[in-house]
Amino acid sequence: MIKKFSCIEDCSDCCIYRQYYPITEYGKIGVLVLPEEKEVIEKLARKMKINIRIVPRLAVGKESPEKIIAYQMMGKNDDGDLCPFLDTESTERSPHGGFKCRIYSSRPLACKAYPLIDANRVAALDENCQFCRKHSTTSANIDGLQTEIEALAKIKASVAAGSDMRVWRYATATGRAEDKHKFLPKGWIIEC
Repeated sequence: MIKKFSCIEDCSDCCIYRQYYPITEYGKIGVLVLPEEKEVIEKLARKMKINIRIVPRLAVGKESPEKIIAYQMMGKNDDGDLCPFLDTESTERSPHGGFKCRIYSSRPLACKAYPLIDANRVAALDENCQFCRKHSTTSANIDGLQTEIEALAKIKASVAAGSDMRVWRYATATGRAEDKHKFLPKGWIIEC
């Protein structure tokens, strides 16, 4: 049965919780922000007097990270969770009843692409999304994802590395206190 994607009532999980990626040792990831989006997001934060932390995510280079191809906006909590632009203090809610995004019309492409994710270079649904857990495990069973598909395609085109370049991933050393002993030091790690 084909279902049309829509957010589950009162859910804001994708804006609250961050995942360890690609494994716990790298720490939690933030929202992917493309280089051309970084300045816009920073300007919005300044205008709204919101503290944000944007760190590198992916870079390319032969012997070291020479060019950053993606950044990540970290969550405002010490454990990496909670998007700084999610309005958890107001009684105003989004159309589906979850917390309201303060920058919804200007949100990063990664937010527009969700719940589609790039899993091993194939578009997949995020198993952490409440809608996807409840209704489907494949995008073939969900209708209404055209905007998300287009956003993911733009991201993939932007972060493509040349064949002569190596990909570097930034370890955030961010996450739950009980996992801190597992973390790699904050900084660049070469992908094998």
